[in-house]
Amino acid sequence: MIGIVLSGHGEFASGLNSSIQLIAGKQEGFQVVDFSEGMGSEDLQESLRIAVESVEQGQGTVIFTDIPGGTPFNQSVILSTKKEKLRVVSGTNLPALLDGSFSRELSLEEFVSKVLVSGKEGLQEFIQKKKNSVDSEMEDGI
Repeated sequence: MIGIVLSGHGEFASGLNSSIQLIAGKQEGFQVVDFSEGMGSEDLQESLRIAVESVEQGQGTVIFTDIPGGTPFNQSVILSTKKEKLRVVSGTNLPALLDGSFSRELSLEEFVSKVLVSGKEGLQEFIQKKKNSVDSEMEDGI
């Protein structure tokens, strides 16, 4: 099973975890690391290291972060350079995490590919279709 660590600024990670638990139940091998006000980069790196070690299994681990280039992302990338089976995915959204929660038996490469697609497809705009005048007249019975 793929281990998952979720991190981000403020309570981003805790908030998404709350949604995941509501929809999919409590997840095994899933840790949350919030980057709270007052934490330094070194504190975050240590918290991430501990979280990764607690969820590590044979297939690997993925750290999901909120924004590329942010401190949680940067510290995760540094950590990933020290561990062979550790990947970092940034720009995390609920569709990516939810799909990942149900796909943890895949290989590490397949898992990362799948969550990237789910995350991209999960971002959509609602566009209301306009009724044409013929349809409106038919609804009025004319």
